[in-house]
Amino acid sequence: MEQGVRAYICSPLSAETDLEVEKNMQYARACMKEIRNVFGYQTYAPHAYLPELLDDHDPEERALALSFAIELLTICQVLIICGTRISKGMEAEIKKAFQEHIAVFRYLPGEKHILVAINDWRQLNEMQVSVENLSE
Repeated sequence: MEQGVRAYICSPLSAETDLEVEKNMQYARACMKEIRNVFGYQTYAPHAYLPELLDDHDPEERALALSFAIELLTICQVLIICGTRISKGMEAEIKKAFQEHIAVFRYLPGEKHILVAINDWRQLNEMQVSVENLSE
């Protein structure tokens, strides 16, 4: 892949406990680092850091964080889905990427480090990723 590409990392943040949220933040950071190292992309994952500044349980602060994330997404050339579930926040990010004609990929970690192009959100069903609320 080409260097200099801006890649938005799309992974879950929401969880039932603060410890799980922290684990999700660490996972997003690990994804940023791995994708940067493997593909040479400039990676962005605001949910890896914003919960340290804004309270995800406060509706106003959550809305601000999601607004920032969506705005950041619009300067990226690709959105890369990491993980095995789609959260509500991820749904909004994926929808925005398709609306803005931003390339969407699913990252399959492992020895081969594969990015699978997602040309239609229905493909996520085929990959056994929950997308119950993704249709328009």
